[in-house]
Amino acid sequence: MEIRYLFIVACFFISFSVLKAQQPENNFTEKAAEVEAANYIQKQNFKESLNYFAYDLIYQRMEWQVDPAVRYISGKVTSHIKSRTDELTDVEFDLDSLMMVDSVLHAGIAIEFTRNMDKLVLHLSRSLAMDEIDSVAVFYQGEPVSSGFGSYTQSVHGPDTIPVIWTLSEPYGAMEWWPCKQSLADKIDSVDIIVTSPEPYRTASNGVLVSEEISDGFRTMHWKHRYPIVTYLVAIAVTNYANYSDFLELEDGRQIEILNYVYPESLESARERTPVTVEIMKTFNELFGEYPFAAEKYGHAQFGWGGGMEHQTMSFMGGFNFELIAHELAHQWFGNYITLASWQDIWLNEGFATYLTGLAIENIAGAESFRRWKQRNVMVITTFTGGSVFVNDTTNISALFSGRLSYSKGAYILHMLRWIMGDERFFNGIRNYYEDPEVANGFAEHEQLVAHMEAAGDTSLTEFFNDWYYGEGYPVYSLKYSGDNSRTELLLLQNSSHPSVDFFEMPVPVRVYNEQRTDSADFRLYHTHNNQEFVVEPGFEVADVVIDPDFWLISVTDTVIDASDAVVDASVVPYNDEIRVYPNPFLGHITVAVPGEKPVEEILLFNSEGQKIDRQNGSRLNFNWGHLPEGIYFLRVNMSGKVYERKLIKH
Repeated sequence: MEIRYLFIVACFFISFSVLKAQQPENNFTEKAAEVEAANYIQKQNFKESLNYFAYDLIYQRMEWQVDPAVRYISGKVTSHIKSRTDELTDVEFDLDSLMMVDSVLHAGIAIEFTRNMDKLVLHLSRSLAMDEIDSVAVFYQGEPVSSGFGSYTQSVHGPDTIPVIWTLSEPYGAMEWWPCKQSLADKIDSVDIIVTSPEPYRTASNGVLVSEEISDGFRTMHWKHRYPIVTYLVAIAVTNYANYSDFLELEDGRQIEILNYVYPESLESARERTPVTVEIMKTFNELFGEYPFAAEKYGHAQFGWGGGMEHQTMSFMGGFNFELIAHELAHQWFGNYITLASWQDIWLNEGFATYLTGLAIENIAGAESFRRWKQRNVMVITTFTGGSVFVNDTTNISALFSGRLSYSKGAYILHMLRWIMGDERFFNGIRNYYEDPEVANGFAEHEQLVAHMEAAGDTSLTEFFNDWYYGEGYPVYSLKYSGDNSRTELLLLQNSSHPSVDFFEMPVPVRVYNEQRTDSADFRLYHTHNNQEFVVEPGFEVADVVIDPDFWLISVTDTVIDASDAVVDASVVPYNDEIRVYPNPFLGHITVAVPGEKPVEEILLFNSEGQKIDRQNGSRLNFNWGHLPEGIYFLRVNMSGKVYERKLIKH
């Protein structure tokens, strides 16, 4: 999913909506949990029922009646189940307590049921034996609540304010509008979705449209999906859609249809923007394997949310920018075909989709666009100094859908693995994970991905994931260099932005330049301990060194010093390991780190013209200068009788 609310401090992104909504047109931010707090709290505490393991859900037929002008849904959901126990007497579903259950049938016979908060328990007319298959049908109706990102939303669009209804069930919202098994352990093997609405409106949904009939002023549309699907990806959107298709031609002569359901007022602009989906799908096919639902379709359905949601075979789209299209399409491989087995591992969905967006940029838009994408994500990640990709508390929806951590840092875990392993081994590992029959059309755990990457790289990645996945923060590098025409000595220092990781053992890329910057050379420094010395032989006298010029790492650079330079004015120390200022460049928040208990008397900030624009008394060392215009600034720190200066760059 991509959430299009401006990413955390948000000064930078256009729209994470794309995130899952993805960065404002490039990044993401989360919808605040305070919105609809009362409904949200109940869903935050959702726990998958142990009773779910008593049966396997093999098929569901949803028959719904909706009118986009009225916030209401009624219908019949028929579920075919297979017993996993010797004597199955009760079948449990999730359904919001405000939805009314009219009746329940088992084998055509009305049976009793009980309600316990958001649990609906059906008492079968007879018990089922192990592996026995049977069906139950629930007739229900009501006005759904809408928590989270808008699990059931009624709105309008266009100059004529045409009504529209859409659903978005991730993570815990499916139960708010239909009786379901809200599970990350059992996918529905197959579904039919049949929606009846007033004649002017059309329904977009999962799978293939097998019929569209009009009778007595109503339109009924029947969608058939014959792939396993997790509950939160079942979706409908209903309004006066116009539609058209793009097609990807495969080498064997087959076609994959890309079906677009858009608002009529957006038809012309959408036709111009969606064809790039063909090129993006072709790229992902080549990198990872064929689009997993090729026998049916891929599609877009426009909706009024500020981002996108990767509903299986038909993503719901708030717009059609390149990054949003790529992000939601990427989820069809990673998130839909392979689904996370726990919300704690949401990076398996969102980190992958975000990085595949970067790969689409790299392969289609080119190296410079990819470099800007990398730079932007590093800046987002380093806006704050802590935070783990592993989600400890899955009831905290803001943390779960953190654009900075689950999306950007999750993506960068993959990018750094690519740097460590090399392209061939990295992509082999991802393809092996994608082709693993243990996770195909099912659920994956973090450890399963790690095992594939370790096998492909013939190495242990325990320390890497301890640091970057479970740990928090990132390295802050400083470097001193000196030498002559034949050799250059480099001294590399690292400080961690967060105490959870004392040292990030990583190969660090550096680029050295001559004075005219006409010559350069790249080196890979295997940084295993602090104050580590390296000797390189670039073939020219080094006049400048840049750490990680191509943004392979999550890191910031504090200082790079020519050790042969002398400080003329001893009262002003332009560079010194005693203080650190990061991130630099910065977006908004910035931290001044000083050693031990040394008191800071005063912190001053000057613009490039030498004008003082801020003064702090040293009682705090964290600042938010996001309101400042882009440019160069100078920070002066008065501490223990010395004055330290740093040049800062504001993006």
